[in-house]
Amino acid sequence: MRSPVSALAPLLAASLLCLSGTALSSAEHLPTSQPGIAAEAPVPGSVEGDLNAAVDLLLRGEVEEAVAVVRPHLPRDARAVNLLFDAGTTMLGSAQATHPSQAAAREALLDASITIFRAILAERPDLVRVRLELARAFFLRGRDGLARRHFELALAANPPAPVVANINLHLAEMRARRRWSGHFGMALAPDTNIGAASASETVLLDVFGQRLPFTLDDGGEKSGVGLALWAGGERQEPLAPNWRLRLGGDIFLRDYSGSRFDRMGLGGHVGPRWLIGPRTEASLLLAARRDWQAGDPTSRSLGFRLEASRRLSPRLSGRFHASLTEKRNDDSTHLDGPGTDLSASLSWAATPILQTDFRAGWGRERPEAEDLHSRTRWVSLGASAALPRGFNVSGTLTGRWAGYQGPGRPPTNVLDGMPREDVTRSIRLTVLKRDLTIRGFSPQLSVTHERRGSNAQQADYRRTGAEISFVRQF
Repeated sequence: MRSPVSALAPLLAASLLCLSGTALSSAEHLPTSQPGIAAEAPVPGSVEGDLNAAVDLLLRGEVEEAVAVVRPHLPRDARAVNLLFDAGTTMLGSAQATHPSQAAAREALLDASITIFRAILAERPDLVRVRLELARAFFLRGRDGLARRHFELALAANPPAPVVANINLHLAEMRARRRWSGHFGMALAPDTNIGAASASETVLLDVFGQRLPFTLDDGGEKSGVGLALWAGGERQEPLAPNWRLRLGGDIFLRDYSGSRFDRMGLGGHVGPRWLIGPRTEASLLLAARRDWQAGDPTSRSLGFRLEASRRLSPRLSGRFHASLTEKRNDDSTHLDGPGTDLSASLSWAATPILQTDFRAGWGRERPEAEDLHSRTRWVSLGASAALPRGFNVSGTLTGRWAGYQGPGRPPTNVLDGMPREDVTRSIRLTVLKRDLTIRGFSPQLSVTHERRGSNAQQADYRRTGAEISFVRQF
């Protein structure tokens, strides 16, 4: 039995064997093939020979093999881009015309078109028309998270008004039809200071009128390589045309092979979601959480969380988050008490391949120990760029300032009795290979360096950590 792609042979032949070179909009400014380029940057085989070979492969339904043949020519020859683009749009159009009863054939055609559009964008992330077609393919495949991301990136190119209107219709439909969502991740996580401990192993304590040094048994930095796992899911049940009931949970685990720094967290939430308008929504959730360290329960919390978002313009989006939580500790009961967090963020798509975001937040904790009452302020600035060869690079700078009402408690306290103050700075760099996927997941390497300065003993530290993970993106 022929594959769904090879069954398109007559249509593909008409489309691919008569390339006009104008399949993409002239606004894309694709480079044309010029004599001498192949000599400057050798590629396997001639352009014409590889394109003809790719056509034969496509007509036999061997999409991945055809992409592999053409891909070396994508950065420098418009004919290679047009060949794959014509094939991808042909398959996408056929998928749309396939009867719903032939679900397997339809999915195969959509997956083939997604493979093709991904390959083009891996080398030419600036091609907005290709990104729009990829978003449409994801939309038809039911992968709304990926479709939404590419539609929003396409908006950053200032497309014509009819295209913007069409994108907004797709975004509104995805928002309305959302029922299930989930996430899963796993990473190796080496860290130079897994407990965020001070480099100093001694503290000064006032004993019988004298200030004496003491060595802490568990003081000092400890490095290790951990395994991190995280997962979660959510169901949204319609209550009314603009109302949904959200019910979800998540779990997080970080294991350092029996270390006392092993951590696990389990959380859940429930509450209504209000679709206020085409670009605005809000949720009010009841959230609970339970945490463990080294296998022993450490704390539990219960509170309310408000989430709101609005698309301010085709390029600019804003989010707001507020929470009020009551926390109870299993052992350190002096830390029991309410906590408040407020944060806001702005995300700006400067271009379809460059995105930036700015975040700021404020928090307050009021535990039973009054000298540990604290206020925290933080700001974060990040940027992400899509590069050729399928790479994404991003960086984030974060600053956090915490002030306490009192000097703290020994051994972590301020010796002169002044209120404790902490300043934490961090930088995070990430590299993602977005076009390399294993069952939909792409490899990602993240490195974070964090440094905290404090006037309190044992409160300052330095740490550098990394994560080698697979994430679902592109």
